[in-house]
Parts: sequence; structure tokens; C-alpha cells
Amino acid sequence: MINIQKYSYHTHNNSQGLFDGKSSAEEMIAQAEALGFEEIGVSNHLCVHPNVPLNTSKMFFDNPQKAIDIYKKMYNELDEVASRHKIKVFKGFEVDFFPSATWRSWFEAIIKELDYDYLIGASHFICAADESFLCNIYHLNRLPADTDSDRMQEYLRGYWKNVQGAVESGYFNFIAHFDYCTQFDLCTTPEWDEIKQNVIDAFSSHKQPFEINTGGIERIGRPFPDWNMAEKLVRRGVPVVISCDSHHTSQIGRYFVEVENFLANIGCKYRFKLQK
Repeated sequence: MINIQKYSYHTHNNSQGLFDGKSSAEEMIAQAEALGFEEIGVSNHLCVHPNVPLNTSKMFFDNPQKAIDIYKKMYNELDEVASRHKIKVFKGFEVDFFPSATWRSWFEAIIKELDYDYLIGASHFICAADESFLCNIYHLNRLPADTDSDRMQEYLRGYWKNVQGAVESGYFNFIAHFDYCTQFDLCTTPEWDEIKQNVIDAFSSHKQPFEINTGGIERIGRPFPDWNMAEKLVRRGVPVVISCDSHHTSQIGRYFVEVENFLANIGCKYRFKLQK
């Protein structure tokens, strides 16, 4: 009988009515406790950039100080909720990584002001090389009408470059759903295999932990990354953590049994767990 991971560090809630969770911190923590989880991490989005499209989400910010004020309030609320529960609660962020000096300086200033436990690296955007234009992959219907296939290919190459940059940055405890774009049938043809292999090589050389995100099983029938890339990373000794990426209480721990069976079958030896 296999052991099932009894924690998840990739969860979201609806703090302050700004973030994209569907359940409150109280509801999420209580459900994790009821499921017998040993610990739970809350990782609402940290997306701060001077050119982020503010009209697409209330949780995007182009002002670092405004973001800091909101994040501090979120953490204060979380501390108060956690104090009423026995389960260990960690405070994290799912961070959209960008390579520019401006973004790095903003990000480093923000995290200096916050009492966080861990950081998850992520990429949800395609963008111009100079980051003058950003588009969340969920909102591709908002791309300019004159975006041709060559420009789209350039944006997608930049997406994978940002994933690799997040791996190499040293900022993050683990990397989330790094083939996120493939759920929209992007970068699924053989021409992208070399770029994906470069990303796998970066994970391996840096021994950067990654998640197997079970949200993909619910959305498209397989996790992020796909089973093939996950197996390549595991066989190269890259530490792995299972994430439910839950936005609602009903999603906590979803499909963990299926992923544990997969990891057992390929002889996974290296797992990531916070040591705090």
C-alpha cells in the first residue's frame, strides 16, 4: 500500500474579494484539516508588473506598494485563521516570473517586506521580449487582431524562456505547472521538443523542485507537466511535490492517489517538503 502525500502547498482562496479562489481561507484550512492533512500552504498569486493588464483581474498590480499593503493584510488574516486550527499552515505565493531588471527589483523589494514561508515560481503570461506587452494565456482572445503566427511563436518561445529563467533564478522553492500553456493546445507539436528538453535540462542541473499539478487531470485528463516530462525529471533525480492547485474546498488533494501510483511505478526517490 502506497503512502499518500498529506499536504499541499499550492492552494488559493478569495482573500479580500481580490484573489481567484472560490472558498475562504477558513473553509480551505478547515477542509484540509478534515481530510487529515498534516499541513497546508496558501499561495495566492503575486503578479506585479508595470505593464500587467489591470482590466483582466483584481489580483494584478502595477504598483509595488499597493501590492505590499494587500499582501500584508492577506497574511494577517491568514495568521488569525490559522490560530484557530491545529493543522500547520504555511504562507506562500505563486509568483509570476519575468526576467527584466525592473520586475526583479520590484519583486525583491516586495518580498523583503513580507513574512512568507515559501515561493512558487510560475508563468501565466506570454509577452514581448521587452515586456512592453503582456497577455495572460487565459485571455488570448484579447490579443491584438494583427498578431500573426510568427509573432505568436515569438511570444511562446518567450514563455518557455521565462520558465527556464524562473528555474535558474534561485528564487523559488518549486516551480508550478511549467507546461501550463499546453492546456490551450499550444506548444504540443514536435517542433517544441528541443525547447522543452532545454527546460528539463535546466531543472536537472539546478535540482530545482517541480510540482505535478493535478488540476490538469481535471481539466485535460493529465497533469502539468505531462506524464512524459514528469517521468524524465523524476528519473533525473529532480525533487517533486504533488500539488492540487485547489481554488475550492472540493479540490484539495484531488487525484493525489493517481499521481502517487505513477511515482511509485517509476521509482521516485526524491520528494520536496518544506522544512520549517
